[in-house]
Amino acid sequence: MTTAGIPLDQIVVLVATGLRRPNPGDDLAELVGDPWVLENVRVENHFAPQDEDHVDLGFTPGRKVPIKLDCRFVEADLKIATGLVEPHFMAGFSSGRKVVAPGIAHHETIRTFHSARFMEHPLARECNLEGNPLHEEQLEIVKRLGEVYALNTVVDDKRNLVFCSF
Repeated sequence: MTTAGIPLDQIVVLVATGLRRPNPGDDLAELVGDPWVLENVRVENHFAPQDEDHVDLGFTPGRKVPIKLDCRFVEADLKIATGLVEPHFMAGFSSGRKVVAPGIAHHETIRTFHSARFMEHPLARECNLEGNPLHEEQLEIVKRLGEVYALNTVVDDKRNLVFCSF
């Protein structure tokens, strides 16, 4: 069976864990939420400490952030990042570019973002994108990948979907 011309066995859902632990068994099933997905496509966890799972794409031009990303995403023919848009304490907002970096980044990239030079920057704050160094570097990283699509969602206080943007 194929969807949009892509055979199901060629679809990989890569769970962006950042530095968090991978989601085993029941945790993964709960996260995905649909048994059909688990039965029909590959669902795999990103694992930041595993060097061999990442491609080194150099450094961002401005602040020299190492760009090391999960090779499954980098080498994909079609890249779609999905996530929830909500305020983030230093990136301004979550979703989109944050799913890529730090979501599927190597631990060196993630630790760079969580260093004092980013965390203590006065413009690296909740709901601010203007001049936010973390946001700017995340955009540079995503640009390095070529075409990347994002499906961003917003939920209300009861976790009901209220908005999607692609």
